[in-house]
Amino acid sequence: METHPVDPRTGRFPWQAAVLFVAVAALTRAPALIVLAFGAVITWVVVEITGRLALAAVDARVTLTPDRIVAGELPVATVEIVNRKPVPLPWLDARLFLGEGVEPPNPAPGMSRRWIDCGFPMRGRERVVVRLPVHVPARGAYAIGPLRLRAGDWLGFTQTERTVQLAPEVIAYPAPLAVRDRALASLRPLAETATRRGLVPDPLRFRGVRPHRRGDARKEIHWKASARLRELQTKLYEPATSLDSIFLVNVASYEQYWIQADPEAAELVVSASAELVRLAAAAGRQVGLVTNGIDNLTHERPRSALGRGPRSLTRSLEILARLGPYAVGAPETVFLRERGRLPWGATLVIVTPRLGQGLANASIALRRAHHRVLIVSVGDIPAVLGAHLTVHGVSHDILTQRERSAAV
Repeated sequence: METHPVDPRTGRFPWQAAVLFVAVAALTRAPALIVLAFGAVITWVVVEITGRLALAAVDARVTLTPDRIVAGELPVATVEIVNRKPVPLPWLDARLFLGEGVEPPNPAPGMSRRWIDCGFPMRGRERVVVRLPVHVPARGAYAIGPLRLRAGDWLGFTQTERTVQLAPEVIAYPAPLAVRDRALASLRPLAETATRRGLVPDPLRFRGVRPHRRGDARKEIHWKASARLRELQTKLYEPATSLDSIFLVNVASYEQYWIQADPEAAELVVSASAELVRLAAAAGRQVGLVTNGIDNLTHERPRSALGRGPRSLTRSLEILARLGPYAVGAPETVFLRERGRLPWGATLVIVTPRLGQGLANASIALRRAHHRVLIVSVGDIPAVLGAHLTVHGVSHDILTQRERSAAV
């Protein structure tokens, strides 16, 4: 935006007064008027020069730290303004506009929630840093900006305004709930951790020896123990299984997903999913995420591939933070369409507001496709539907009232 010095009362440059004094002094040649005319000219020169230079060589930037928070926390917007010229500024006002979903912390009565103001004088070649905490009450991705700067001449006749276009972003993760961890060992033949009953033995977890039996592999014979005991001995290993969880998040509140949405139920699903993902990652499991929801920013259906480490966890939490309450399709349709992209034998955790017949049939189909399936429902699961799932090897559970409360 271009800068224009203007008179705050008339909207014109205040040179008319100087011209008037000079004209009267030239006509009358009175010493007093000549002094006043000279003073008016000096005043006009000072106002004109300092007014035009007010925001010249003034740079500004805004950063948000941290840029990843939990909903309800207070990130800090750091406003840095640098006056690179030797001319001081008697006053400078800065107004930081806040985007939707971001507001000042503890606003006073009558104070606007759309921006935060600050002001200060600046010396020549001075750098000023102002830290302004902001409040992000709900999960999502938000941006703040722009920043409006306003300054004036040394005598207060004119003011100059400039808008700095910037948009630092912050992502607010869902607030944690008091959800307990729910884990099922996967069917994938990758030994990652010891277990009582595993799919494959882990050759790195030696447990002992036993007498050799017909059919035992020759490479598994423990020759030193066989020589000591004078009969063939076969090595024993601890059984092991893989650790992975792919979360299938359903935001559709009803089986007719296109009719309406229940924002409260969708928020519970998103918050519970985020906490389950955190617990799985903290336990060292690989995590992935598939959803039938829509990203509020890109308006696309996001997904996160199975992976381990901070990057995979951050990706899953960002998806949940930006997820809207509206579904792009029925959960059974979306999840079954993903079958070809799911790793063989991976554990699937379906988090849903309610469990209908369609989603129950889809979970059984996923179980038959060599996946272990766990359904976590916000609402109650009908007894008949629960028995049907149990018969087909699908585990199911509901969120208790305690688990729906915020974690302390």
